[in-house]
Amino acid sequence: MTRISQQGAGGRPGVVGRLPLRYVLWPAAFPGASRARVPAHALAVLVVLASVCVSFSLFYWADDPQVVHGVGAAAVCLPIPLLLMCATLVGALRGRREAGYALLVAAAWVMSALMAPCAVLLTWLSNDNDYCTANLPVHPLAGSVVPLCLVAALAAGSSAAWIVWTLSRRRAQPAALYVVWLATVAATIVLALAAPLHAAQTCGTAS
Repeated sequence: MTRISQQGAGGRPGVVGRLPLRYVLWPAAFPGASRARVPAHALAVLVVLASVCVSFSLFYWADDPQVVHGVGAAAVCLPIPLLLMCATLVGALRGRREAGYALLVAAAWVMSALMAPCAVLLTWLSNDNDYCTANLPVHPLAGSVVPLCLVAALAAGSSAAWIVWTLSRRRAQPAALYVVWLATVAATIVLALAAPLHAAQTCGTAS
């Protein structure tokens, strides 16, 4: 049996021995650091949200010269919540409990609750077809497109974490696996959405 310690060096949560496979495939669970699990999942949600919004802004209107496109609302609304939640996660992994850390946690959750809906709303509002005089844009993210991309991204992230864990001879630390997992999830979402978003109909000439 793999032993998971409650305290690591310096009183911090840590892992002794090799990780069970479930923690490799889902690194956000953070064995031995239960306080890190909630911010780890919250950070993952923010990264997924940012990936979807950035993909929409970059690829959907890319072929329409009437629209100025870029990284969009996510670049404005989400960097601060992402940084604050990342700092919250790091503090939880280090076992911080002082008043300053409590303020950091509160700020991270407040900013996330405020700015995440704003990013979604502004991205949705960017789908403005008032100027269209011919074919109206077809929203490419309707139906099951995003859920399927999310499932594929999570599978890719788990696979990447397992590969890193295997190549490291099962010595990779949970934090390293989490970084690999989250980066792979984000990249897979962007790549998976690029094709349907770019191919979706925007404004065009009347047929």
